[in-house]
Amino acid sequence: MRLCSRKDEADSLQPRNGVAKSLPVSNSLEKIGPYQIIMFLIISMPLSLAAGFTLSYVFTAGEIKYRCLVPECEHPENTTFDPLWINASAPKMDGTISSCKRYVVRDDHSDTCSIESFTNWTRDCDSWIYDPDECTILNEWNLTCEENRWKLTLVGTIQNIGQFFGLIFAGYVSDRYGRRTFLTLATSLAGVSGLIHSFSVNYWMFLAFEFFDATAASGIYSAGFILGMELAVGKNRVFGSTVACCMFAFGEILLGLIASQLRSWRILLRVVYGPGLLAVFLPLIVPESIKWLLSKGKDDEVEKIYRTMARLNRLQVTDEAIDMFKKINVETETKSELVISDNRKPIVQVLHSSVILIRLLICSFCWLTNTFVYYGLSLNSVAFAGDKYANFMLVAVVEVPAYFLTWLLTDHIGRKTTLSGAFILSGAFCLATEFIPAGAWSYGPLLLYMGGKLCITIAFATVYIYTTELFPTTLRHRLLGICSMTGRIGSILSPQTPLLAQIMPSLPLILFGSMGVAAGVLSLIFPETLGTKLPDTVCEAENIGKMPVKQKTRNSTQRVV
Repeated sequence: MRLCSRKDEADSLQPRNGVAKSLPVSNSLEKIGPYQIIMFLIISMPLSLAAGFTLSYVFTAGEIKYRCLVPECEHPENTTFDPLWINASAPKMDGTISSCKRYVVRDDHSDTCSIESFTNWTRDCDSWIYDPDECTILNEWNLTCEENRWKLTLVGTIQNIGQFFGLIFAGYVSDRYGRRTFLTLATSLAGVSGLIHSFSVNYWMFLAFEFFDATAASGIYSAGFILGMELAVGKNRVFGSTVACCMFAFGEILLGLIASQLRSWRILLRVVYGPGLLAVFLPLIVPESIKWLLSKGKDDEVEKIYRTMARLNRLQVTDEAIDMFKKINVETETKSELVISDNRKPIVQVLHSSVILIRLLICSFCWLTNTFVYYGLSLNSVAFAGDKYANFMLVAVVEVPAYFLTWLLTDHIGRKTTLSGAFILSGAFCLATEFIPAGAWSYGPLLLYMGGKLCITIAFATVYIYTTELFPTTLRHRLLGICSMTGRIGSILSPQTPLLAQIMPSLPLILFGSMGVAAGVLSLIFPETLGTKLPDTVCEAENIGKMPVKQKTRNSTQRVV
């Protein structure tokens, strides 16, 4: 078992004085210049695509309107969805005409039926007429009525299982071969798989490629997020995370807009996944993460990136500055010797550090709570009438204010306070909803419910920043992948929460509230990372928060990645 020596601990806490002044090139990392803006915009494109990859099944496997075909009265190729006799053709359930049973037609019928043509006897439907304005796998393969409904819900489950499976490998590939390499590979493979997916000839082929799509695309968001976060420094990291989250929300809005115009599942898949093939050009435009390159000792590549960054940000680059940069790289190499020389497997490094292990376990529970409560609140909310595409886009728009609130709160009151407070408030809102007497305040439950949704969205955005800052460079994506993979368990379980309401109507909200409060209390164990550098080694990660306040404040103005 390796312990941090006093020298290692001292090095991890020492300020890197004079770096920003000695090397003008490094100033480009402290400010958001043209280089950072261009890179963020390019990296944001796969993040927007990831929203479509993740949520396209909402429309491809969505419900559409359908009714029983009455062959005695109409022909499938020459009929309307709402004939004059439709209200008399089938029994009604809760005021809606049944889609699975119809009345038997009298013997003296003709091709043109009337209200009097139907008896009171019912029979199961053999075939159906579908809403001509939409095409999903429901009408493609007749996935109608209760006996086939599980096939539609199974698509979402397979999507989440595929993401769970893919995240097992995403962190390993990213940490070993680079963030940019993985982002390129994952986005391209997802694009290819999605295009093949659009040519599915039956339900089982569709389901298989739903799994392949999700597996390939599972790490796109985390890889792009980490690449952007490692490009930014200090307060800019929060800005970068806000941009990433908003780009995902923008991808959701774009998905709803495209789906509302196309209304065909095959064309939708081609439009959503096709742009993923353009990711093969990413290595020609986007550089690899400087943090990752430094951790691998690739100083020459880092020097090229600094030159490009300085040129685009209009900073002067001199040989003297580059020589100084090389000396600093040597010092960084010495301090990162621990990372390079530690050949132990990542799991061994984590298990031998009780601080990192406890941090990982609590992070995993926070991620599980985030996905479970976030998706659970969405699924258990009141279904508003209106166009489903407009509703989908509005729900995505609501997330944007929460992301900007995250930006403001994490920068001013810190990551720990924001995360813990958002979790606890989310849980409190959910629990308080059950204590308002019926009829006492008509809008009260809805406002509290939406308050819970707002807070859990803030927690969701904050936990991405926090997880990135709590773990060392060489383990960062792998541990983030473990947390995200654990979170997928919550998204897999959340669709089952409506079943809890059959046992006790208030049980889902009680569960959401209890988990939110528990996650908020546990997250108080985390150290505050506001104003600190991203840790490179396990030792540095263990010592986050142990630096004296005055020293930490001084260092926050002289950071280098």
